[in-house]
Amino acid sequence: MFCRVFGGACTGIDGRIVRVEADAGNGLPSFHIVGEISAEVRESGMRIRTAVKNSGFSLPPKRYLVNLAPSGFRKSGTGFDLPSAVALLCCIEQISPKFLNNSLFIGELSLNGSLVPVRGILPVVSQAVKEGFLYCFVPPGNVQEALIISGMTVYGAESLKAVIDHLQGIRELVPAEPLAPPEVKEGSGFPLDFGDIRGQAAGKRCARIAAAGWHHLLLIGPPGSGKTMMAERIPYIMPPMSREEQMEVTKIYSAAGRLKPGSGLISARPFRRPHHSVSDKVLIGGGLVPGPGEMSLAHDGVLFLDEFAEFSRPALEALRQPLELGTVFIHRLRGSSTFPAKPLVVAAMNPCRCGYYPDKNRCQCTEPQIQAYMGKISGPVKERMDLCVNLRRISYNQMDAGEKGMDSAAMKTAVEIARERQRCRFSGTDIRYNSGMDSLMIRQFCRLDSRTEKLFQNIYEKFHLSARDYQKILKVARTVSDLEDSETIKEEHLAEAVCYRMPDETYGGSLWD
Repeated sequence: MFCRVFGGACTGIDGRIVRVEADAGNGLPSFHIVGEISAEVRESGMRIRTAVKNSGFSLPPKRYLVNLAPSGFRKSGTGFDLPSAVALLCCIEQISPKFLNNSLFIGELSLNGSLVPVRGILPVVSQAVKEGFLYCFVPPGNVQEALIISGMTVYGAESLKAVIDHLQGIRELVPAEPLAPPEVKEGSGFPLDFGDIRGQAAGKRCARIAAAGWHHLLLIGPPGSGKTMMAERIPYIMPPMSREEQMEVTKIYSAAGRLKPGSGLISARPFRRPHHSVSDKVLIGGGLVPGPGEMSLAHDGVLFLDEFAEFSRPALEALRQPLELGTVFIHRLRGSSTFPAKPLVVAAMNPCRCGYYPDKNRCQCTEPQIQAYMGKISGPVKERMDLCVNLRRISYNQMDAGEKGMDSAAMKTAVEIARERQRCRFSGTDIRYNSGMDSLMIRQFCRLDSRTEKLFQNIYEKFHLSARDYQKILKVARTVSDLEDSETIKEEHLAEAVCYRMPDETYGGSLWD
């Protein structure tokens, strides 16, 4: 009267195998689920019993106990319905335990016994393959997600009855097959093209540097100057994601429950654009059951923070650690979770509250008001932005010009060439971009000749730069030299990197002060 079935839970973006143990004993009829469970798991008892009844099975009046082990971590979600029901039916000898070896069961049960998709399938199946499981039973909406992991035979079951019929040998399920990827039409171009942006050569240059070296970018300019258009086009000039990047992004979306039913591996780089009214928990992640925030949902993609100065102070200050470490640590009373968070952050803001400074014909803000508005972004947050560019109003001649300037195709080619140089440079390490270099790598790959070093020394002393400024300027200069196909960092490369870091006289030096 005892049976053990295996299910799974998702903690952070990692999967954990859970032993679902069921026992049927004598005594007053009752049904209990134990094992450090959340309220949604605790209330599943009535749903499981009703689904079993409506699937054509009858549970004798006994004392039923379901234990989710190990009890060292909290189990949440509705994915334990299916393994609990299978374990109970095994207890009353509807299924032989020998058919449950090397099998994983995940799914939520509706009252009529049909299976409903759940979140976190990909991390759990990935862990199950590592632990030697061979078979997996999931709802139809989770099949393509489970098939991302090779080495596992996946069965998509419409209902609990279909799973039991398969285990009893009455009607076997057919192993699922991955769907063919959609065909990509050649010559389809770019949905959003930098060629559509008139003028703003400096902004396009910064976008190219940011995409090539994964440097965070801050755009400042009046309304209508093209800040949003630039941010929206940056994902299209980035190289395609590697298989490893696709897996990690898909795991994050699976853990967050953001994958659409029937969808598989995510191949397009994410682009997230949270509203400036979001809380720090939405931006970084958190909640009673810790989940990924916008920083993690934009991992390996672009996180666009429009109206940067309008975000709340706690939300902006919460950006410090993720921008520095590329990881979000969430600690709660019942446990901790870790989420990857390495997006390319592109922030955009106006130079003042009305947005039109330094146009004295339209801007009525006083100097203290401008200073106060720019001061909404704290020094530590500003310091973590690698690039800053000021966009000006486009003149009529620029709008009417026939030439588009550099388009996305040319920018993507330049970015891919620079990325290839970085791939060769950092081969054998975990570093993928120039922005990820540590102090030792900076000394190795960012060496300056005597003349360039003398220039940098004068700049460092004159502007009282910090150690973080010093390193970020060298990293950006290294990316600029990669874009120019140069083996060494030259004076012009360093000077350009410094220009994207120093105070701008337009705002009275208020940007970095």
